Amino acid sequence: MNKQQHRTGPAWINLLLGLWLGYIAIGTAHATATDYMEWKTRQQQHDARLKQQNASTKADHYLAKPALSVQATGDRISLNSANIEQLQQLHGVGQKKAQAIVEYRQKNGKFKSIEDIQLVKGIGPALFAKNKARLAL
Repeated sequence: MNKQQHRTGPAWINLLLGLWLGYIAIGTAHATATDYMEWKTRQQQHDARLKQQNASTKADHYLAKPALSVQATGDRISLNSANIEQLQQLHGVGQKKAQAIVEYRQKNGKFKSIEDIQLVKGIGPALFAKNKARLAL
């Protein structure tokens, strides 16, 4: 083997190896660019849907509590005829407060207005305000 053949042999392999690596790099770069463009398009569509959805909802929807209204619940509680279990359906009224309402009613007679519930020990303006829409005589 002479020196000339020895030098050209590895050069030829190096050239083929270089071409092959170049081909792979170009193919990968094209695939990456295409994948990025597809992703970007999908992301922009998703962002547009979110903007549209957020525009249609109230900005402070998570802060709002559902109103406790007569139409929503459909049942009002009569202060003059409700039993202890029915009175416990009121917001903030447990066994003891319900019992106090019944005892007040037995001692003083029927309530003349729903505001009179505040005369019962343990029931103040805040509790009355929370339940006003559900109270009846």
